[in-house]
Amino acid sequence: MAVSVIPAYRVVSHFARQSEGLPAMKAVDAIETRMREYVRNQLSTLHPAFIDMGQRTAVTQLGDPSVPELLAALDKLENDDAKSVAERALGKAAQALARPDLNSRIVILPGDGESSVLLNQMNGVLGFSLGTQATLVFVWPVENWQDWLSYTVVHEYAHLVRNLLFPRGISGGRLVYTKTQEPETLLDAMIAEGVADAFALSVMSEVTPAWTDALDEEESERIWPRVRRRFAVSDTTEIRRMLFGDNDRVPQWTGNTLGYRMVMSYLECHPDSTPAQAALMPGSAILAGSRYADA
Repeated sequence: MAVSVIPAYRVVSHFARQSEGLPAMKAVDAIETRMREYVRNQLSTLHPAFIDMGQRTAVTQLGDPSVPELLAALDKLENDDAKSVAERALGKAAQALARPDLNSRIVILPGDGESSVLLNQMNGVLGFSLGTQATLVFVWPVENWQDWLSYTVVHEYAHLVRNLLFPRGISGGRLVYTKTQEPETLLDAMIAEGVADAFALSVMSEVTPAWTDALDEEESERIWPRVRRRFAVSDTTEIRRMLFGDNDRVPQWTGNTLGYRMVMSYLECHPDSTPAQAALMPGSAILAGSRYADA
């Protein structure tokens, strides 16, 4: 297996130190410009659409940091050896699901220390996979961030494996499976997240993600028919709305919770199967083998 951890936070720390002494927003502009170029170089072997997506995500996740606060956070990542934390988690993931044909990198970057989503909902760590060759992981050191970094690395490893088995490209603003030219659907995305969480929880028991059990019985019964009706939807905006919620008609983490429950139902119906094996299966097969098939 050739999956490496890139401690990009060290490079950003260098950029931040070089910007000290500039006015606040000029300093952020300088860091952002240099980081954008650095990320582009890190992703240079990817499809141009993924390179652009990675650059935009890196800049968005950086936010508008105070340079002293950013440097303090980056020093924390360095002193607590975020690279080794990620490498140990990666080793556990690879032991549970060996893929010697996987060639990828996990790039650790600073997140936005002012983002309530990152700090409160995602426990300081957010992962974002770009095809099979790269994952961006954004970190801001809050309480237990090392455990959440480990969990996220294992979670994203499962995504990388699925991306290897079911490769996708971007066409017309949608993710499309390259082998069939069929678009990724809401069902696909739900199962992919459910598999990644089931696999991560089978490897890392130190944390309990809120998004795997965010719906009570009443909410589940109300929202399930609406989600199921949209299984074939391929619009990325609608997929995100159903996965993460919309603060209106769709409760937070709806798709993540139901996707995880479908995967766990499949595993309960097939006690000889493991989350690692489920990571190798298409979403339609997991749904068909679960109790949700006829729900």
